[in-house]
Amino acid sequence: EVSGFKLEDVVRKIFIAISLILLIISILGLYMALNEVISVWIGYKYASIYRALLNTAILVLSIYVLTLLLRK
Repeated sequence: EVSGFKLEDVVRKIFIAISLILLIISILGLYMALNEVISVWIGYKYASIYRALLNTAILVLSIYVLTLLLRK
């Protein structure tokens, strides 16, 4: 224990921060890959509709997660 901080707590917070950064990177990678899949598999006429649906789903999920986090 150094100046009120336990080593275990500091290490735990560092691992949580690293995990969050990796989670954000993987979510961005998944998002870009899904957009590429839409570009390749869906015809150009309908690709914008599927992208709009994907973006809407991500928006709704993000709002839901943020409300859960802010309530605590």
